[in-house]
Amino acid sequence: MASCVCKSWSIFMSSDHLWKPICFTHYPSLSSLSLTDPTISYCRLYALAHQSTKRRYPSPPRISLDDLVFAVDIFDGNSHSLSLANAGKDLDIHRHGVFRFEVDVQTGDVGAFELSTEMKVTWTIILKGWKGIFSMMECKGKGRLVSGCEQWFMEDLPAPGCCLNAGASGLAAELGLGFSDGTKIRVEKVSMGIMNVGSCRYFSVDEDLRYLQHFLLPDL
Repeated sequence: MASCVCKSWSIFMSSDHLWKPICFTHYPSLSSLSLTDPTISYCRLYALAHQSTKRRYPSPPRISLDDLVFAVDIFDGNSHSLSLANAGKDLDIHRHGVFRFEVDVQTGDVGAFELSTEMKVTWTIILKGWKGIFSMMECKGKGRLVSGCEQWFMEDLPAPGCCLNAGASGLAAELGLGFSDGTKIRVEKVSMGIMNVGSCRYFSVDEDLRYLQHFLLPDL
């Protein structure tokens, strides 16, 4: 904060005379590396080490499942077939504690349709009090049919930052529809989760809440 006051303060606050003793106090082994590469400043060394520590021991998320509402809409062609709005506190956490949930659909909530039709699927997360909204998914197509009775949709999620065009995060929103048997099918179950594309695994609830808070909390 002090380095942002003016140019001269910025120069002073980046001085090795200031950061060398701080660096040696908190990260003595890393500080000695500057002797082999004098081009890197002690300020930079401290910043790298500090960020690494924060990543290893991240702070708890500032939002919880109790703060969220999960809204899903399904369109069969041009017809609106299903709407779901579930409070996060009412969702059962996956047995492995990952950010993946399943919602049973009541018989009267959705009409029957054919798997051959193109669908539009949207998934939105709302912060209670309408303080923030994040669009997790807006997919069009037939999805990926699994075992003849499940249809899955996936969409890449943006990296956290001030701009949604900042690049890919390596995460993807995943939504699955479980159907009843028969020529005319009915959605019986909706599955939602966030998948790490590189490792093909689901993150913990806290990890994904830390990701979502970048988009749901405007002051973060």
